[in-house]
Order: sequence, then structure tokens, then C-alpha cells
Amino acid sequence: MQAVVKDKRAPGLTVTRVAKPVAGPGEVLIAVRHAGVCGTDLHIADWDAWAQGRIHPPVVVGHEFAGEIVQVGDGVTGLSVGQSVTAEGHIVCGHCLQCRTGNGHICKNTRIIGVDRDGAFAEFISMPTGNVLPLQGIPTEIGAIMDPMGNAFHTVLTAEIPGSTVLVVGCGPIGCFAVGIARAAGAARVIASDINPKRLALAARMGAHLTLNAASDDVVQTVAAETGGEGADVVCEMSGVPQALHQAFRTARMGGRVQLLGIPKGEVPIDFANEIIFKGITVYGVIGRKMYETWHQMRRFLTAGLLDPRPVITHRFPLARIDDALAAIRSGDAGKVILEIA
Repeated sequence: MQAVVKDKRAPGLTVTRVAKPVAGPGEVLIAVRHAGVCGTDLHIADWDAWAQGRIHPPVVVGHEFAGEIVQVGDGVTGLSVGQSVTAEGHIVCGHCLQCRTGNGHICKNTRIIGVDRDGAFAEFISMPTGNVLPLQGIPTEIGAIMDPMGNAFHTVLTAEIPGSTVLVVGCGPIGCFAVGIARAAGAARVIASDINPKRLALAARMGAHLTLNAASDDVVQTVAAETGGEGADVVCEMSGVPQALHQAFRTARMGGRVQLLGIPKGEVPIDFANEIIFKGITVYGVIGRKMYETWHQMRRFLTAGLLDPRPVITHRFPLARIDDALAAIRSGDAGKVILEIA
């Protein structure tokens, strides 16, 4: 089959032919229809310090996908050939403390498809059935972006949203999803900030009541004015930029909540006394999707028509044009980039 492979410990990815996988016991084989390209794939392609310490070539990359089951392995029940599905790309152990206390999304033994084992930038992928989720009528184009969308659902819905003022800091694809989710979940007002006008336009399309360009607007002062001097009830920090992290703490109201999804490149000094403690702020760190609470929430929002994420999809490429897909992300102007595989 055709696949995108990290085949050597150097920058770049290769489009080549590799052996087609099979469905082993407890697994299904999925024909991939669409796959999402994300920052992790860019790190692997660029062979940065993180990739050098984590990736062991050769490996098929890609971890966001949806497709159709074409083979079921021995012992598989509840799934059948022909079903449209997506899958949680984090394969967890099921027996550590985190897994056994309902926190599998932070399993210490997690293996990620496209990182620790062969992934989804390929015509076929085999997956454990416990990770597979039927799409129930959701198109595979949307199913392929449910992984990053799930990060946004996790970020937003672990806070008290109905009737709240929500500030989304950073309007990359996940930030734009967060805007739409906050609107769908009943936020009274959603404010979005970024320094990229094209991303702010996407946030507006996803339902932001107000967009702020952090390069020219005084975000802290504007949020205060928009909330009667109180500040935002919930701030979702999606960028990881140090200045934006401080902005998140400054814009949250006394007793508010700051949801942290963005990952800084290094250490960020925090004034714990004045930014967090004296304000009585609750800080929540987000990683991945809750397994499988987030997936069920997401599927219900999508099948009920409460959220349409398609405006965030800005680029589509065939599998062989993975370099063009990565270039679109590097440009800084893309929303969500997807590969059309079959």
C-alpha cells in the first residue's frame, strides 16, 4: 500500500509503498478515507529535538483519521465490515493507576499511532477494537478531525460554560473548534484573540462574538470592558505562547478558570501569587481526549447538528502531496489541513 513514512533519522518524509497490515486478534483493518495533518506531523518531518528523542524510524506517520472497516480479526464483536469509523490514537495499557481510575488519557504507558507505532497516513491501518468508534452518520472528512476537535471539547467542556463569558486565546484549528464548542455549549459571550487576521476570521466564522488582534488590541483592557470590569469566567489558552499564558491569567476573573492546552517550547516563569493564588483561579491542564467521555460528547454534538467544524478545514491534498500539506501549515495561514486518501 502507499504510505507516508519517516524512514530515516533526518528531516523529511517519504511517500513509498509498504506492506499492507492485517487485522490481528481483537483488531480491525480500516481503509483510510481522510486523515488530518497536525503539528506533531510537522515536528516529525522537521526532525526537531522532540522527534529525535521519541521517533524510531521507520514508522508510518499520522494519527488523525477516519475510514471504513474492511476486515475484522478473531474475537471481534460489535464492529463489522463496511462501518464508517474513526479511532482514538492513544493506545493505553488498561492496568496502570491512571487507566483504572478513569484517567486513561494520561496513561503512563500510552503508545500513539504515527509516533510509537505505524499510523494513518496510509491506505490502511489496523487498530484495536477498543479504540475504534463508529461515526454514526458523521462524514469521514469530519471523522478525520475528531482527534484534534476532541482536544477542544476536553478543554471547553471541563469548565462551566452555560451563561459564561469565554475567552479563547490562540485561534489555530483547535482554538477555532473551541470557539464553536463554547457557542454550542451555551456560552453567553465568546471572545477570541490571536495575532493572525486569517485565523481570527475563521474564529468569527465559528461563532466568536468578538475577535481581538493581540498585536494591536489591548486584550486585557477589552475583556475587562466587555465584562463590566470582572474578566472572563473561563479562559482557554490554546497557543502556548508565554505572553499569551500571562494574558490568560490576567483576563480571568477572580475565582475564574483557566484551561491550558497550548504547549510552551520551554519553561515559562509564572507569578503564582498574583496571577493565580490571590485571584483564586482554578487551572486545568489538558492533554488529549478523555477516554471515552469526550468522544461520546463530541459525537452527540456532531450528530445533533450543534456544531459544524467544516469552516475550519481550509486545505485538502492527496496523500502524495504531504509536503504541500506541511507547507500549508508552516505558512501560518491554514486552518485544518486534511489528506484525501480514497
